[in-house]
Formats: sequence, structure tokens, C-alpha cells
Amino acid sequence: MSLLDQVDSPKALRALEAARLPQLCEALRTEIISVCGHVGGHLGASLGAVELIVALHRAFKSPVDRLVFDVGHQAYAHKLLTGRRAAMRTLRQEGGVAPFLDPLESEHDAFGAGHACTALSVALGILEGKRRQLQPGEVVAIVGDGALTGGLTFEALNHAGASNWPIKLVLNDNGMSISKNVGAVEEMLRQGPRAFFEAMGFAYLGPVDGHDLDALSEVLAAARRCQKPVVVHARTQKGRGFEPAELDGRTRGHAMGPYELRDGKLVRSRQGQRTWSDAFGAALEEALERDPKVVVITPAMLEGSSLTRLAERFPDRVHDVGIAEQHAVTFAAGLAHAGLKPVVCIYSTFLQRAYDQLVHDVVLPRLPVVFAVDRAGLVGADGATHQGMFDLSFARALPGLRVVGPVWGEDLPLLLDQALAAGGPTALRFPRGTVPSGPAPAPPGVRWLQDPPGAELCLVAFGSMVLPALEAARGENWAVIDAGVLPLAETLVQRLRSARALLTLEEGTTRGGLGSAVLEAIADQPTPPRVKLLGLPGDRFVRHGEARAQRHALGLDAEGIHQAALGVLGR
Repeated sequence: MSLLDQVDSPKALRALEAARLPQLCEALRTEIISVCGHVGGHLGASLGAVELIVALHRAFKSPVDRLVFDVGHQAYAHKLLTGRRAAMRTLRQEGGVAPFLDPLESEHDAFGAGHACTALSVALGILEGKRRQLQPGEVVAIVGDGALTGGLTFEALNHAGASNWPIKLVLNDNGMSISKNVGAVEEMLRQGPRAFFEAMGFAYLGPVDGHDLDALSEVLAAARRCQKPVVVHARTQKGRGFEPAELDGRTRGHAMGPYELRDGKLVRSRQGQRTWSDAFGAALEEALERDPKVVVITPAMLEGSSLTRLAERFPDRVHDVGIAEQHAVTFAAGLAHAGLKPVVCIYSTFLQRAYDQLVHDVVLPRLPVVFAVDRAGLVGADGATHQGMFDLSFARALPGLRVVGPVWGEDLPLLLDQALAAGGPTALRFPRGTVPSGPAPAPPGVRWLQDPPGAELCLVAFGSMVLPALEAARGENWAVIDAGVLPLAETLVQRLRSARALLTLEEGTTRGGLGSAVLEAIADQPTPPRVKLLGLPGDRFVRHGEARAQRHALGLDAEGIHQAALGVLGR
């Protein structure tokens, strides 16, 4: 029986003699590298946190003591030590181990979070809940230094420091978020962290080598005894123990697809094709070349949004503001107010964090900010926290905000140019995945892509759903329309009012999106057409799995659309 088979719970870990802990850490690293090679995953941060997690589970007794991890990128060793080793090769797959932490999966997962900066706020709430109900146990927030660039963490620091509650904050400081940290916080952590945290009301322990088990054990034991807010500052190395990650200067192996090692060299099992993010980055580069007023903002997503080349070419016009989505949006509002043309490159689910700023700081004053909404629709393996289900609905609710979506790669430069010239806010949403091949038959906008005389059914699709709609309608007397833009164009509304039957198609929740817009447009007709809405479910979240399989299960591929269309027609 291997050492990892023996140490399958925190209790077993605490019973292991200290002399065997280095061997355990080596085994954990080997397993994490093997699992990520098989299924992909968030490799770098988890490799860097191995000793820290081992020491935490020795110093604290989960689940009585609650370990609240920020995001979960760093927590694969935690998963392996809490009974999930046998299932780890199902990581991020449908029905398998969750991509982040999930209380439904393990009692040792104190809280589920897919975006950074939540841990300290949650931990404070759990601690006060324990205190009020006289429940035993300590509460520890394990926060990456990247999360110190986010406002939510500072709000929690402000509360915690003044509370005098014995909250434990473990700062996993590897100098990185996804890529290298930006801003003044990084400098503070190198020059004067003690003064900062003590001024905020915390006792400060550290900095400590986050790979020295003896030092970690000593400082965590001291933190456990502390009866006021305390921070343990552990410095770790992202990607530690895996040379390709250690040598990756940009992200230290942050998120990697499946891979294998051949003759000591990393070989990706999936060769990259041009993605929507890549295509938008190329269109944005052309816009930056043409117009000196165009500027770019990203909340710590240079790599994910394919902006690294732009940042190198235009370092004074590409602004990485850290994990600070709210600031990114309001900063863009200020840039627009000053006469520039800001483009905020942001994932759909990250834009959710800045909805108030979107409403009040951009849309209400009708400022010309362009939102490049990446990962709109299903994203697959990253699961419920990252599925772009809601941006169509929450954007459509805002008066004066145009929402557009490309179908073909050729659409992107034209849509971006239109958005930059619009004079008001635009959300340009595009999916995760590769760009479809083949030229666009017409410029983006409302497009009648198939329009037979006397069509018995009209398929009205938005963005990524247009191509499967065309495939589903092949050989049928059905019209296929690319809705093009929300709010719906008046020419499209008039056509919908005269249709016999309608099937709306969107890769977003059916509550409040394209389908709702169509229903609103025809509601006052004396005899409205029959309508069916097809999209992501409005009554549940979509968990992790393979995106193509999820589309099939939800009826969002050509086969499912064809069956839904026949149902509308009563066949």
C-alpha cells in the first residue's frame, strides 16, 4: 500500500510520524502532476501549496476547524488528503471531482468558490456563527497574495482587524495571481508587510518559508493559540517540483490542458487551434494600431483573454488592474469620460462581480465602454462558477446597453469597430472554444441566413447558436435568422410578428435573454405565433463536464434543435 493510500484523511495525516512528511509531500506532488497530465487542471498553485496544506491539516482538525480556501486553485493536495484520491482522475469531468471546492463533495470543503477574494469574508461569517452558537473549532482563511489586489479582501480585512475575533488568515504568497501580480500591494508584501497588517489590527507571523514543514508547524501552532486576528505570511513557489511550470515565467503552470513528458520535455496532447479569445485579441490589436484613443483593461486575465502580445506591444495602453473587476469597470468609465475608447476584456462570470459598476458608472451615464465578454455560454470543465449563463439576461435588462455576438471569426473586427464607434456602451459576447471556419455570408447584424418562401417555422438564434441552427434546418422549410443584436432590431420584430411558429436559440439562460425578448415583442399580437425557448436551464446551474456533451444533453446541438423544432410544429 502506497503512502497516499495510507494517508487518506486529515486524521491519518495527523497520525503520521513527522519524519515521513517530506516523503508524503513528494508523493502528493507526483500525484498532482500525474492527475493534471491526464485530465488537465490548475497545476501551478496546487504544487506550490503542498507543504502548506499538509501543515494546515496537521495544525488544525478539519472539519471541526474550518479551512476556507480562496478559489480552490491551490487545493488539489487538500482534495487528495480528504478521501478523493481514487476519484481524482475524474477531476473536472461530468459526475467527477469538482474543479474547485464543493461542500456537497466533502465535509472538509468549508465553502465553494470559483472566483478569488471571498475566503476572509466567508471565514469571518463562519467564525461568528460558531461563536454565536457555542460551536467548537477555529476558522482559517487561506488566501493567495493575488487576492489582496481585490477590494472584497480589503473590506474583510477592515472588518476583521477591528473585530478582535481570533480569525486566522494564512497568506499563501507566491508573487502571482494567474500571472505576475501587479500594483502597490506586491511592493508592500516585499517591503513592509508587518507594518501593514499590524496597522490593520492583525498580529503578524512571518514571513515563513512555505516549503519548510518544521517552520510552518511552529508558526501555525502559534497562530492557533492567538486570541486576536492573526496573519501567517507564507512564501511559496508556484509550480514547485515540476520544471516546465517552474520555467514558465508567465503563469508558472497555472491552468494546463492534458500533457505528457517525453524525454523530460512537456508535450501537450491537444495542439492549440485559434480560439475566440485569440481572434478578438487580433482584432483588438488592429484597433490599437489604428486609433491611439483605444485602451484595454483586464482584471488579471492577460493570458486567458489573449492579451499578452498586446501588453508587450502597447504597455502604456493595456492596463492589468489585478483581481479587481469592480475597479476595472469604473476605471474604464473614467477613461471614457476623459475621451478615450476603453475596451474591458472580461469573462462573463467575472463581469457579474461588477454589475453595480456596469449599471451606475457606465450604462446610466451612457459612456462608450466596450465590454469584450469572453466565455459567454458553456465553458465545460470549470463548472457552475464559470458557466457564462447570465450575461445575456443581466445585460439585456439595462437600457441603452447593446449586446452583440459574432457567429464567424470575420464578424469580430466589424463588431468591434461598430462598438468603438457606437457612442454608448456595448457588450460583445463570444464563447469559449475555437473559431468556426468558413467566411461569413454577410456583415454582422440581423441576417436572414435561410429564408424559404412560406417557411413553416422560424429559428431565431444568437451568436454561437446560429451555426447549429443552420445545421438543424438543413433540408427543412424553416427560416434561420441571426438575431444579431439586443435589443431586437425593429426589422426583426416585424418579421417575428408575422411568423407562424418560432424557436429561439441562445447559449444563456432562457430567463430574461433572447427568448424573453422575442416573447415581449409578440405579446400584444391578437394571435401570436407558437413559441418555444431553447437555451440553458433557468432553474438550475450547469455543473462541470465536457461542453460538447453538455450541449447535447441540453438539446443545444443540431440534433436537439431539430427535435425541438419538430415539437413546436407538432410532428
